[in-house]
Amino acid sequence: MSIEYIPGAEPLYVAGSDTGCLLLHGLGGGTTWDLKEFAEVLHRRTEMTIWLPALKGFGTRPEDLYEVTFDDWLADARAGIDRLKQECNRILVLGHSGGGLLALLLASERKAISAIITWATPIAVQYRLIVLLPFIMRIPLLRRVIPERYPTDPSGKLRAQGWVGYDWISPVVGLAARDGMKRVKKALADVTCPAFVVQGSEDKAISENSAEKIYEAIASKRKEIWIVEGAGHAIMNHEATKDELYARTIDFLESS
Repeated sequence: MSIEYIPGAEPLYVAGSDTGCLLLHGLGGGTTWDLKEFAEVLHRRTEMTIWLPALKGFGTRPEDLYEVTFDDWLADARAGIDRLKQECNRILVLGHSGGGLLALLLASERKAISAIITWATPIAVQYRLIVLLPFIMRIPLLRRVIPERYPTDPSGKLRAQGWVGYDWISPVVGLAARDGMKRVKKALADVTCPAFVVQGSEDKAISENSAEKIYEAIASKRKEIWIVEGAGHAIMNHEATKDELYARTIDFLESS
């Protein structure tokens, strides 16, 4: 049975060279739309093969997130690598936010990955209640303090750009993301490929030192970190620095 996606939130495949780049979107209500502009720029400048899958539960309807787990998203990411390996002999991975968690885990377990880039990827989040979610969700009386729907509150400016995503997400996403962060902390020392870690200085969604902690913990001989002044969590939509973000990201991918 085919999946019906919201227009603009469909997966994107672009055939190109024998270098493939897997792009992984975030988990906060966004969709493949968030990375499609970069995908087009990357292919135009490099002719790389691009695969941007829609992670399970995203791009259809927010109710599809009620039963999702981090393992579901990790399976999608692994399948993305396997798809690119059928056509490419060099594999690169870029992930935004929660997609960066997936990129780091892929790099820790698949040494054939040539390089990874993480944009705005959390090692912790600024929403402290996420730590307590597993306990609260088990206690009926306490569950009443957790809303069934969390508004994602995309800015009016982002909507004006044509943003495609969910206006709300389930707390299940927070549980799954917490699981992913725990796994990544244990796996960072196994990341050895070249890595470029990027975070905005005004990112209010993830901990302020997420990029630094990831950078310090990975074992890559070649690694770079960039704190983008003025950029928030949707780092690829910050007009003042977007062109530089794209250029530096592509330079790193091509030189790795």
